Amino acid sequence: MKKLLAILLAAAMLFAFAACGDDTTGETTTTTAAEEITDAPVEESTDAPAVDTSDVSAEEPSAEDPSTADPSTADPSAEETSAPAADAEMTKAEFVAFLNAETAKAAKGSYNYNRDCSYTSPIDVGNATDTLNKIIQGIDENSNLDTVVGDFLGIGVKKGTMPKDGLKDDYQIKATKLTEADLQNFSYADGVYSFTLANATNPKKTNATPLSKFTNDFITHEEVVDGIAGFTTLIKVNETNVNYKNIKVTVTVEGGKIVNMTYSYAFDATLVLKAIVTINGNGAAVTKAEFSNIKY
Repeated sequence: MKKLLAILLAAAMLFAFAACGDDTTGETTTTTAAEEITDAPVEESTDAPAVDTSDVSAEEPSAEDPSTADPSTADPSAEETSAPAADAEMTKAEFVAFLNAETAKAAKGSYNYNRDCSYTSPIDVGNATDTLNKIIQGIDENSNLDTVVGDFLGIGVKKGTMPKDGLKDDYQIKATKLTEADLQNFSYADGVYSFTLANATNPKKTNATPLSKFTNDFITHEEVVDGIAGFTTLIKVNETNVNYKNIKVTVTVEGGKIVNMTYSYAFDATLVLKAIVTINGNGAAVTKAEFSNIKY
């Protein structure tokens, strides 16, 4: 009996151990990786360098940051330039250099010209008017003192298109030779530069005065003498004095080029003529002119 109980007890113990073995196997297969990592002890390594968890974007250059970009790969079109835009406002010194350079080009281009000169005080020679008019009308019945003298003074309307109409040199755009000191009352507004030039008495076409540096549209003593002599030898010009004043100029700039230019002035003239006797005369006029549709 005791032997039988011992055998049964040994068998029971054997099955108990087998059951325990099965339970251990099940736990091993159902343990997750997350549980193993969570349960595993964390050990700090004394050999590994500490990890800097600060924002690395503050230390590493951004590809979009122009201050740290590789200059060899930078877009040249994005570079800043100190040169002003084509229509940026110019200083007086910059404008004078621009005007001299651009009028030299415009003078060879095409443009429209419209000039109007009219008497504010017709030529007055006092009691000698009738005598001079008889001499003049004996040559051309449609002429008189005002028209003859007015012709070389430029009285009347003159217009045309260059180069088609071949205007007289005096009425063409001139390659200016102005200096910064020549420009008075200089101003700028909306692409238009304005200035005045000093008064001129008996200017020569030698670039000696601001007026002659800007235009040839004025009369000289020699031209008056030649003009009268070409009409009649019965009247001689002994002396001329012509004073140009209130000389105003505007220059419109678009796209880095001159597209329009105007000038105006007033003048008074005194003449000493001789037709048998010496005759003194005087008169005054105003001139307004415009170069438009300038292309070069």
